[in-house]
Amino acid sequence: MRRFFGRMLKNNIIIEGNEFFHISKVLRMKEGEEVIASINDENDYYCKITKMNKDNCILSIEKIEKCLANPNNNIVLFQMMPKKEYLDSIIPKSIELGVNEIYFFKSKYTILKDFKRERVNQQVISACKQCERSKLVKVNDIITFEKMLEQLQNYDVVLFPYENETNFTFDTNYVQGKKNIAIVVGNEAGFCEEEANAIIKHGGKSFSLGKRILRCDTAVLATLTLVGIFSNN
Repeated sequence: MRRFFGRMLKNNIIIEGNEFFHISKVLRMKEGEEVIASINDENDYYCKITKMNKDNCILSIEKIEKCLANPNNNIVLFQMMPKKEYLDSIIPKSIELGVNEIYFFKSKYTILKDFKRERVNQQVISACKQCERSKLVKVNDIITFEKMLEQLQNYDVVLFPYENETNFTFDTNYVQGKKNIAIVVGNEAGFCEEEANAIIKHGGKSFSLGKRILRCDTAVLATLTLVGIFSNN
């Protein structure tokens, strides 16, 4: 069944904007067809299209169930701003693997200084629909490296996959039983030694993802896979 993001309107759900365009112009759905609606909460709303208007459609709610695809833990990704092609990979894949929130930050080796908010918002919606999550992932405005360090104190554990780390062991005790988990990942140029030491000083658990140097988007996927498995996310 197709999934769309909308908003509650009295006892119905209204679909508008790009989501309505997809329903009406791309899929050419009609009144009476059934869909799953999400309104950015913990539930899936099983609905029927009751009215197609010019700029929106109205859904009547037939059944409400808790969305099982939402993560069990609060996993937050702190990603050094990468090149655009890596950015476009990191956002959807990290959402599919259970990230709750994303911070991009500037650093010494940052090249790309900004992103297009509208494009990112659409990537978030598309990824959440793909993996059947009912709550949208928040992608924050870009912060400085120093601000990122300040944020790290808010988590039960901070994981730091680092290409220059000689310890190849990922200790499963890092994440077992932890509910608030931060992950700090560099971009394609990596961290300078001073930055890496600062992350470790602020509580980062430094570990290696193996003897091969990974692209930054691959490092995100590898780390999130380990965290997802061992934290039961």
